Amino acid sequence: MDPRLYKSAESGDVCFFKQLLNDDPMLLYQLTPRENTALHIAVQFGHKNVTAEIYSRCRSLLTQPNLDGDTPLHVAARVGRFSIVNYLVRETLSMSQVEFGNVSSKMLETLRVRNRGNNTVLHEAVRNGHNKVAEFLLKIDPKLASFENEAGESPLYLAAREGLLDILNQILQSSPSSAHGGSDGQTALHAAVVEKHFDIMEALLRFKQQLIKEADHQGKTPLYYAASLGDHRTVERLLELDISIAYVLDKQGFSPIHVAASKGHTSVIREIVRHCPDSGELVDPYGWNALHIAIFNGQANVVRYILETAELEGTINQPDFDGNTPLHLATIERKTWILRYLRWDGRVNLRSKNKFGQTAIEIDRSIKESSITSPRELQNITPSIWGHLGTQHSWLGNIKISPRAEQEEANAVQTYMQMGQTLLMVATLITTVTFAAAFTMPGGYNNDVGPDRGQALLQSNNDFKWFIITDTVAMTCSIIAACLLFWGAVNSNKSSYVYYFISAAALTYIALQSTAIAFETGIKAAMPDQQFLKTLGTLVGAAFHVITFLALSQLVKMFSLPEACRFFISHLCKLKCKIKNKP
Repeated sequence: MDPRLYKSAESGDVCFFKQLLNDDPMLLYQLTPRENTALHIAVQFGHKNVTAEIYSRCRSLLTQPNLDGDTPLHVAARVGRFSIVNYLVRETLSMSQVEFGNVSSKMLETLRVRNRGNNTVLHEAVRNGHNKVAEFLLKIDPKLASFENEAGESPLYLAAREGLLDILNQILQSSPSSAHGGSDGQTALHAAVVEKHFDIMEALLRFKQQLIKEADHQGKTPLYYAASLGDHRTVERLLELDISIAYVLDKQGFSPIHVAASKGHTSVIREIVRHCPDSGELVDPYGWNALHIAIFNGQANVVRYILETAELEGTINQPDFDGNTPLHLATIERKTWILRYLRWDGRVNLRSKNKFGQTAIEIDRSIKESSITSPRELQNITPSIWGHLGTQHSWLGNIKISPRAEQEEANAVQTYMQMGQTLLMVATLITTVTFAAAFTMPGGYNNDVGPDRGQALLQSNNDFKWFIITDTVAMTCSIIAACLLFWGAVNSNKSSYVYYFISAAALTYIALQSTAIAFETGIKAAMPDQQFLKTLGTLVGAAFHVITFLALSQLVKMFSLPEACRFFISHLCKLKCKIKNKP
């Protein structure tokens, strides 16, 4: 294309543009490398005067596509040039707005031209969020909403996905039989649910309630996606309209309650069970119920909810197709905290056998203590278990935990106990130092005769107050840490000792940090006017913080905070169960 022609179309210089065409009318038929005409360029940059000049000279350019199959109308709709779309459409139809209802089929062909992706001008307007253009096109030709592109996407689907409520309502009102399909066999309702457009979903359900049962190419309904995303509000709304969708399985044999259990969405499971109390009986192709799936994915909160829900009681001892109950599965997967919940529930049958004649205890003798050493040791133990497994569900030929793994556990626990002895010494030392510091106040005491005799001289100093606070915190944390270590060694089973150790280590770290702060503030309180001592105290304290932080970071690498939290939560649950079971 002639550079002068391109630049004048791009800039909107209609006078120069006319001069060029008057000198050489054939310039108008030149193309860019992508086979865009001058009309494509003028439309893209929104110059209506140049567009009108080109159209008046050569109307056939309106339907000429470029290499992507886009006509100038496609380009105008994509970039949202409403004035140009309005002008070109009116010129094409050659009539006023009040006569739109009498448009001939030949005239509409121009509007319904598709590009290489099978997109119409309405697809382009909706995909790019140009509401005004989309509404205008729908007024002219409501049947534009009935076309799907190469990916199977309808304008209604695009509007639902992008959250364009006004366009969606316009499509539904102007064309009730509009196409609603989307990519991968999804519908507009799938898109609304996945993108969490609740208002869009409500609009679709008013006009096209049948979409609630339609599944995509994977067999997944809108309810399935809502359950997977944990959107309990959408789940509740969909089930209010039709409870049968809770029993629809996808092509892999999973139901909405299964996917909710795998993702840990307790609120979704609660809604499904409330509307469909027997949905807990659904199993996947391997015979797994929601409790099996929750255990396999380590969703302890779902396990607790299922154990506390009367409607799901039947899942507690339900075997899969290999005869494995949830307890068997928790044993194989070494889900320590889940094993605790199951063992404390009196309804769990500890003697249940799978089809190989094995109880959970026979699969792993260590279930009697229902605990593993630590998450780091678990990484070393798990491969030895899975080495015996053929597939995810073909289990339990003759699975036994190797003596080597058990020995590794015992050695690891012994190591933690030795470290605990050292930590106990540190905690005791901090307790001693902070206790002594509390009675050896910076600045000394008032020895003068009077009512203030024996009181600290610096009691009104802010640094002194911080010294008292941090010294108290350090002593308290170190005493608790020492008690935890002693309690863990005396009252806990060996494999649970690791949790007491990590708790004591965290408290000891707090005590060390507080001791460092007490040292800094004590120096500042005693010698407030000595700048070099303030600087020295700050440097020493900062170095102390860094060293203790590095030590703690090495310690944290050995443990998992969620694992430790679950341990203490499990103890609280155990205490709760004991209180409930008291006569």
